[in-house]
Amino acid sequence: MDNKFPSIKDQPDSQQEDDLSSFPWIQQHARSWMTIVLVIADTCGLLIAGLAGVGLRMTLYELINPPFYWKLIALIPVFLLVFALRGLYPAVGLSPVEEMRRLTFSTTIVFLFFTTATFWVRSAEYFSRLVIAFSWGFAIITIPMCRWLFRVIATNSGLWGEPVAVVGNGPQTQRTAKFLLERMRFGIRPVIIIDDTGNIDGSLVPKLAVDHLLSNAGQMSGIQTAVLVDPELSETLRNSILDKQSFGFKRLILISDFSWIGSLGVTPYDLEGLLGLEIRQNLLYKWDQRVKRFVDFTVSLMMGVITLPLTLLIALLIPLDSRGSIFYGHARIGKEGKPIIVWKFRTMVGNADQVLENYLTDNSAAKAEWRANQKLKHDPRVTRVGGFLRRTSLDELPQIWNVLKGEMSLVGPRPIVPEEIERYQQGYLLYQRVRPGITGLWQVSGRTNVGYADRLHYDEYYVRNWSIWLDIYILLRTIWVVIRGEGAY
Repeated sequence: MDNKFPSIKDQPDSQQEDDLSSFPWIQQHARSWMTIVLVIADTCGLLIAGLAGVGLRMTLYELINPPFYWKLIALIPVFLLVFALRGLYPAVGLSPVEEMRRLTFSTTIVFLFFTTATFWVRSAEYFSRLVIAFSWGFAIITIPMCRWLFRVIATNSGLWGEPVAVVGNGPQTQRTAKFLLERMRFGIRPVIIIDDTGNIDGSLVPKLAVDHLLSNAGQMSGIQTAVLVDPELSETLRNSILDKQSFGFKRLILISDFSWIGSLGVTPYDLEGLLGLEIRQNLLYKWDQRVKRFVDFTVSLMMGVITLPLTLLIALLIPLDSRGSIFYGHARIGKEGKPIIVWKFRTMVGNADQVLENYLTDNSAAKAEWRANQKLKHDPRVTRVGGFLRRTSLDELPQIWNVLKGEMSLVGPRPIVPEEIERYQQGYLLYQRVRPGITGLWQVSGRTNVGYADRLHYDEYYVRNWSIWLDIYILLRTIWVVIRGEGAY
């Protein structure tokens, strides 16, 4: 990723001061710039949706008067105003799930308002209801897509992200800075770490000591936001920022001991100056589980019917490629710790266990990889057809049957084997409260490229922060990940 921000690493103090206090105009007004980018993206998304709606209406039915609909461009500022009121500009720190939810509701409200208004002014006969419906459906898709595209362009140009200081003294501070740099869509770009330990070496982001900054007051003039890693803040450093306001930060983002919980299931309370956080674990509520089960059954039934011809074709190709059964069932742990058989298309040779044993005996590197992840990037057991099925994730089509039976969910934690319980530790208690899923948060966050510890984190985050919007987001991301073949082997 191209970083257009000034570098302060390995420079003398005098040069560091000049660099930090002389950000280009775009970086000094990053929030305004990001708002402009998103406004342009939303405008493009609305225009594309409108054109697609009119075009589809003309394709399906009799001709209409397309030039008449150009007048509706005047409605775009209404959409943008509603988006702004919903906190969608500049959307700094807004999760993609929450952004999708707000965009969907806001877009729907404006379209409903417009439809109602056409009747109030007695002009409904001039507008095709199908054009409005089609445009709404397209807008739900095109606006998020345009936002994603414009973010990518701005990020690759080094023009996306507000410069922030990360404040803390330990490894979590380093991880926080690295996490934010790898997820620039949040619009938060760490450019400096502030600590009071005197140890300023070996950091991904340049570090400066508090004493140096206090003696150079103008050095932080280009940074208006600080990310405070509270568990690693000394009392002196905390007081310097919160009470004395030594660096003049206008905004403070607090990373607490409970950051692993996430934010989708957290509601803040102001208890007369005392900060309270309500943690609601939605997926552990019976009603939410029933809603999820209804969606799982309905969608899986439709998927089963649609993919039936493809399923039959795969069932024909597998025995032609190698001897053995068409399906492979593996014992996994389901909800409440009950054993289930998870079905897949067979992707390995018949004597897979013996092949694996021989391969690990002769290959120490592969043996270490297997112990760490229970997977091999270059697995000698996989057949030719099996390799294709794995890369495209088509080997998991039979798991639709597991979902219909109520043993699995479309989205959920990765189904584990009994040997993995020990590695899950306390997380296993949360895991067994829900159904495992065909896809999940870790699969769309790198799939098999993600380390085992990160998989546990993603599974726990999913259970604690579940919502129907999170499921929709993961399903949409799954489609994209499968198309790109990210981490698949």
